[in-house]
Amino acid sequence: SSHSPFFCLVTRGIWKDSRLASSMAFRSRLLRFAHASRLRRGGFGSPRDHEPHWIENWNKDLRKGKDSLDWFFVAFNSLKIYEVFLKSSPRFYGFMVCGGMVGGYYWSRMWDHIWNYTNQGQLYAHNPYVYPPEDED
Repeated sequence: SSHSPFFCLVTRGIWKDSRLASSMAFRSRLLRFAHASRLRRGGFGSPRDHEPHWIENWNKDLRKGKDSLDWFFVAFNSLKIYEVFLKSSPRFYGFMVCGGMVGGYYWSRMWDHIWNYTNQGQLYAHNPYVYPPEDED
């Protein structure tokens, strides 16, 4: 016959009891759902994955008040830039794109001013055309 071996096994009575088949299907669906929705408790590369012991000890030292630029870090952190712009992924990408556009514009303007300053008097824009005097007939 043209039926698959699986179909023949099912129709011959191995899974003939429909209640057994439906309960197995429900159980497998339930297990797949439970497996997919269970808490991720860490693993390689996750934030809960542990570093080597010497790195964890190194990270415990926050160096608060020890650095010569501690005043800068305190002032910068008081601006709350991380909390407002960088903590959320969509806000981070928006900040990067808009910041890149604005920063790129002013970066270009800065180099235009440096070029004009360096080549003062040598560029076409700095030397206007002077019309010769008209001939009197």
